[in-house]
Amino acid sequence: MTAPAGVRRGPLAPAYLSFVAATGLSSLGDAAWVLALTASLVGTTSATAAGAVLALAGVPRVVALLGGGVVADRYGPVRVMVVADLLRGAVMVVAAVVVLAVGPSVPVLAVAAAALTVLGAFFVPASGALRPLLLPEEQLVRGNALYLVGLRAGQAAGGPAGAGLLALGGVVAVAVANAASFLVSAVAVARARPVGAVAPVGRDGAARDSTGLRRRVAEGLRHVARDPGLRLLVLVVGLVELAAAGPVNIGLVLLADAIGAGVPGAGLMLTAFTAGATLAFVASLVWPVGRRAGAVLVAGVGAQAGVLACLGLVGSLTGALVGYGLLGLVTAQTGVVLTSLIQRRTPAGVRGRVMSIMSLVVFGAPLLGNVGIGVAVDLFGLTTTMVLHGLVAVAAVCAYASSPILRGARLD
Repeated sequence: MTAPAGVRRGPLAPAYLSFVAATGLSSLGDAAWVLALTASLVGTTSATAAGAVLALAGVPRVVALLGGGVVADRYGPVRVMVVADLLRGAVMVVAAVVVLAVGPSVPVLAVAAAALTVLGAFFVPASGALRPLLLPEEQLVRGNALYLVGLRAGQAAGGPAGAGLLALGGVVAVAVANAASFLVSAVAVARARPVGAVAPVGRDGAARDSTGLRRRVAEGLRHVARDPGLRLLVLVVGLVELAAAGPVNIGLVLLADAIGAGVPGAGLMLTAFTAGATLAFVASLVWPVGRRAGAVLVAGVGAQAGVLACLGLVGSLTGALVGYGLLGLVTAQTGVVLTSLIQRRTPAGVRGRVMSIMSLVVFGAPLLGNVGIGVAVDLFGLTTTMVLHGLVAVAAVCAYASSPILRGARLD
């Protein structure tokens, strides 16, 4: 069953723009909350304990992601996103009240952080499933790029906003502002009118599906496993993320130390990476990938391999800034193309589950990458480690190019 007949409009339509703006506002609130949470934890406990709380708070997200995709497919992405936003807003309100009553204790902050990550695990795959239902197929790349611009802009603004709110009213002010951002996001998503969506489960039972959670998760995994193109795309996502995660999260700190740039230099490298990624998203809005999506992807991941190898040979801050700017540019471009290809290749009925699998790979790769780069640097040194990460990107190119169907993939 499908939604009533309608017309998908482009990414600059008011409804999609409001959806993107609300998502950006929500990500701003999230970033502000993370800053407030970190500052409060460091102020009430040790740095080690604060790091442990933040790391443990992210575990429920990984566990809940597959279930989030199932729920999105069963009840529809709009309903799931609205409920997730409203519940996240409620968590923030409760956290504000409790902090007012007992202060910013570690248990309160940890429970709130864990609740937000669990609910976020339902929002993320639902969002990935919704965007193809709001946009014409030929506008999907532009729509994904615009969505990521809004997301990154919100994250970038969240730090200063969080610092300001924290200075004005402490954790309570940040929690209230975050709750308001979730409410705005819920209203904007509720106004979305997806076209061609699978009908959600109704109270009358007309579309009821009694399939259990584990079986529906297994259906999503089997769908990816049985589709050679989709299976390779998810593998490529994992390899691309694995190649970049360590060099971006830890490698830039090690490189800054090696060239004598210190912590300020590492911060500049991260800024260069973010600027490069933002440029790629804007470029995708103006010149979206079309009939040559496969060739662009191969070239982009190949360029990532080259940049990573060159970063191991960099001896100056200028060279490192150029390298990380290029790395941000090519990884963002390939990310938009890969996401769009996966969305286009997946039927609407299982798209939530497939997007949750992709999200699980995206969130899981940095965990492996951060551990891997530390071990590799101790064993082989920084130069060889960067080359090895480049070889992981080469493996991604080879995996993608092994499929004739994917080599000729199009997004027009």
